[in-house]
Amino acid sequence: MYTLPVKYHIIYTHSKAAFMLRHFFTSAPLWINGLVVVRVFAGLLIMKYGKVLFSSTEMQGQLDFFENVIKFPAPYFLAYLAKGTEFFGGLFLALGLFTRLVALMLATTMFVATFIANNGKFWSDAEVSFMYMLLFLTFSFAGPGKWSLDYWLFDRRK
Repeated sequence: MYTLPVKYHIIYTHSKAAFMLRHFFTSAPLWINGLVVVRVFAGLLIMKYGKVLFSSTEMQGQLDFFENVIKFPAPYFLAYLAKGTEFFGGLFLALGLFTRLVALMLATTMFVATFIANNGKFWSDAEVSFMYMLLFLTFSFAGPGKWSLDYWLFDRRK
């Protein structure tokens, strides 16, 4: 009969439930690069809303919304700015380039979408833009992580 070496025997003498619970009740990250996956997908998903920028018919609908429904001053400039931020900001976020600045710009865009365009109805109509806003605020505080262009350009040599 095979017996485990002493150092492994200690691990297996504890119950598996206690071993699992130790991982759930800690402040240490289980996977240090987990936010990288979320950052990349959040960037790619927000690009979907910004790709309207490249379709003249869809962009015309956005321009009409900004001008007639929301009644923003300089609606053409702000519509192109919002959609450009969503597309190019999403691309930069996915790559991890200028992440904190881009995430703050995207959070501002989602703030306007939530509280001005959707009248602050973040419990129903604007919940997607509100969740994006919170997600982008997270990245403005947490940063891009090691797997980013920011790391390779600015922090790698430190």
